[in-house]
Amino acid sequence: MTAIPAVDTPTVPAEIGPGTAAGIRPADVASAGAASAPVVHAMVRTAMALMTSTVASAALGFVFWVVAARWFPAEVVGRASAAVSSMSLLAGLAQLNLTSLYARFLPTAGPNTRRLIVGGYLASAAMSVALATGFLALGLGAGLIGAQPAGRLIFTGAVVASAIFFIQDGVLAALRRPSWVPAKNVVASAAKLALLPLLAGTATGDGLLLAWALPMLATMLAVNWWILARLAPARGRLPGAAAPVARREVLSFASAEYVNGFVTNAVAFLPPVLVAGALGPADGAYFYIPWVIGVAGTTLLWNVVTSFVVEAASDGSRARAHVNRAATLVGLVVGPAAVLLALAAGPLLRPLGPAYAEHGADALRLIGLSLPFTGVVLLYAAFAIMEKRMWRMVAIQSAGAVAFLAGSWLGLPRLGIVAPALALLAAQAAVAAVLLPGLIRRYRATGSAHRRPDWATGSAHRPDLAAAGTDSDATTSTGRTG
Repeated sequence: MTAIPAVDTPTVPAEIGPGTAAGIRPADVASAGAASAPVVHAMVRTAMALMTSTVASAALGFVFWVVAARWFPAEVVGRASAAVSSMSLLAGLAQLNLTSLYARFLPTAGPNTRRLIVGGYLASAAMSVALATGFLALGLGAGLIGAQPAGRLIFTGAVVASAIFFIQDGVLAALRRPSWVPAKNVVASAAKLALLPLLAGTATGDGLLLAWALPMLATMLAVNWWILARLAPARGRLPGAAAPVARREVLSFASAEYVNGFVTNAVAFLPPVLVAGALGPADGAYFYIPWVIGVAGTTLLWNVVTSFVVEAASDGSRARAHVNRAATLVGLVVGPAAVLLALAAGPLLRPLGPAYAEHGADALRLIGLSLPFTGVVLLYAAFAIMEKRMWRMVAIQSAGAVAFLAGSWLGLPRLGIVAPALALLAAQAAVAAVLLPGLIRRYRATGSAHRRPDWATGSAHRPDLAAAGTDSDATTSTGRTG
C-alpha cells in the first residue's frame, strides 16, 4: 500500500537479458569483475542523486507552504493544498507507474529507447487530460478549483505537466543521468517559491496552484528536449545496446504496475483531500504538511529501489552486493527519519505557526513510526519488480490500501487528523508482516548457488553502458555530449 512511483532468472531469458543473445562469451564473465565495482558504486551515486533531489525538493516545498501559511489564512492554504493534492493524485494515476517500467526495461532498450519514452509520455498525457476532465465534470473540485475556464485550464495543464515531470525522474535514472534529477527538481521548486509573491494573490487559491505548476511545466519541456533530441538518440547508437523484450511480458508488467499505481497513488494523495472534505480546510492545512513530509520519506525509500532496479537490470551477477547496498541505504533512511519525526515533530512544524504544531505533531509522529514498515514493503517490491511478478504484490497492497482508507474515513469524525496517520501505521505494519517472510527467502536466495533467481545469474552484459552512462563521464561512445 506504499506509494510506489511504482519499479531483482538459472539464466536470464533471451527475451529480456544478456546471455549469449547479448554476445557475452565465457571470457567476458571472468573479466566482468573489473567493471563490476564501478557499477556497484553507480547504484549508490544514483540513489544519492535521487535522494538529494527528494530532500531538496521537499525542503523547498516546505518553505513554499511556510511562506503561504504566513501570508494567507489557514482556510485559503487549506483550499490550495487540497487543490495541489488533487492535482498530484490525478498526475500520480496518469503517470501509469512508468517509472518502474523505465527502470526495468530502458537500460537495455537500445534503438527503441526514444520510442519507448515517447510512447509513455503520450499515454500519460492522454490519461492526464481524461482524468482531469472527469474530475472537473463530476464537480469533485468544487470549492477547490475556480469556476472560471481559466482556473480549470490551469488545473488540467498542471496535471499533464506534473505527470510527465514525475516520469522524467525514472527516465533520467534509467539512462544513467541521475545528477540531472536533483538539478531539474531544485530549479522547479525554487521557481515555485520565487513566483509565489506574484501569483498567490487570489482568494480561491488559483494563484497558488499556478505558482506550483508553471515552473514544473517549463522545466519539464526543457528537460524533455534534451532527453529526446540528444540523450535518447545517443544512447540508442551505443553498440549492442538492444535486448529483445517479449511484448506479452511488458504488457503484463505494465498492467500490474498500472493497477498498483492506481492503488498506491490514491493512498499517497487522497488523504489530504479526505481530511479537507470531512473536517474543513483549516484541518486540511494542519494535516497536509505532516502528510507531505511522510510522502517525502517514502519517496526517499523509493529512490533506493529505483537505483537498485536500474543496476540489477544491467548487472544481475552482483545481486547480493546490490541487495546489501539497497538494504543499507534503506536502513540509513528509516532509522534516523523515524527517530527524528517521533521526537521532534512539534519543532519541525512550529515554523508554520503554533496552530500547525499543536494540531499536526501527533499525526507526524505516527507517520514517522510507519517508515520502517514502509522500508520492508519497498524492499519486497524491488524483488517483485526484478522478477516481473507484480500481481501478488498488487493484491496485498490493495488489501492494505482498502484497510487504510476505510480506517481513515471512519476515524476522522472521532480522532480528527490523527486518524489517517494511525491507520497508515497499522496498515503498513500488517502489510510488512505478510511480506517479510518472502523478503527473507528472496534475500537468502541471492547468495545461494542453487536457488539464485533468474535475474541474479546474468553477468554485467553492458559494461560499456555502465561506463558511458555514469555522470562522471557525460560523453557517449559516439563522441557527442549528452
